[in-house]
Amino acid sequence: MANKKKIVQGVEFDAETPQRVVDLLLYYMNSVPKQRIRVFYGDTKTGRDWGEEYDTMGYVGRSGGQVKIPLLVNNSRSWGGGGILDGCIVRITVNKRDVYRHPKYHCVTKIRKDTKKTLPYEVMVNDDKVPHAAFKTLEKAQKWSAFIRGDSNIKG
Repeated sequence: MANKKKIVQGVEFDAETPQRVVDLLLYYMNSVPKQRIRVFYGDTKTGRDWGEEYDTMGYVGRSGGQVKIPLLVNNSRSWGGGGILDGCIVRITVNKRDVYRHPKYHCVTKIRKDTKKTLPYEVMVNDDKVPHAAFKTLEKAQKWSAFIRGDSNIKG
């Protein structure tokens, strides 16, 4: 069974996308000058951030063709980009400031030493006790964790 959709201003969104998210994506799609946003994807029932690190920052654009969907475009001169998973957005920031945050939003990143020495890395970043990333130094783990939490827009 296909997901239900809604069309707003000629752009198709997941039917479950909160109206605030739809409004923000349309605003940033049509704003002049364009503003770079960052989207955080996650479980929209629990508000839990998935910790996505790729394809989460850019300008909001719109696809061509018969069905228009919101795109995350790399830079203001780009013509295309990846489709935004609007039905999975739990947070949106502009210049590291929240413009949307799911009421139950939470992001779990716990830094720990790899005491088992199972990997050639010394530091692990866990996500609910599950290893999410590994790093050779504590500093790199802290920078990446700050990026995932949205405290920084630079991975390190």
